[in-house]
Amino acid sequence: MKLRLINIVAAAAFCLGSWTVFAGDKIDLSNVITKADAEKMLGVPVKDAKGWNKEGSDGFYDSEWSYYATKGDKALVLDLMFAGREAPPHLTKTMFSVLPPNGGKSTSVDGLGDKAIFYHDKTGLDMLNILKGDVLITIGIHGLPANAALKQEKSAATKILARL
Repeated sequence: MKLRLINIVAAAAFCLGSWTVFAGDKIDLSNVITKADAEKMLGVPVKDAKGWNKEGSDGFYDSEWSYYATKGDKALVLDLMFAGREAPPHLTKTMFSVLPPNGGKSTSVDGLGDKAIFYHDKTGLDMLNILKGDVLITIGIHGLPANAALKQEKSAATKILARL
């Protein structure tokens, strides 16, 4: 009984410690995927990143940034969201489950997070959505062939996931 109690306390401490570290990691995507990275991914010069990092008092966090080509219509969009303590249970899992929007077709992508899908959305973006625990990551590219976009998005995803 004493050993079981010790195991429960240890497990609770680990979970609490993991949640605190995980929730405390505020990742600014514009510092993870830089302007130079975006230019390499899109193959053209890009404008400075536009976007924001939003943080709620309940642990909600959203880092949303975009890079647009200086000429032409190529673009890279990035979003990373931690749901927060006061969010509905499994919010990011629910959000992931309804992607792509409007029942579009997606392809599973192995080796990224807990689940990942790739699809083309109605705005012309090739999208990669990744669910890792309670974090939802979205990476979209406009202006590249789908196979090239997926290759670049996987590269960006690997870099972002390494920071979690």
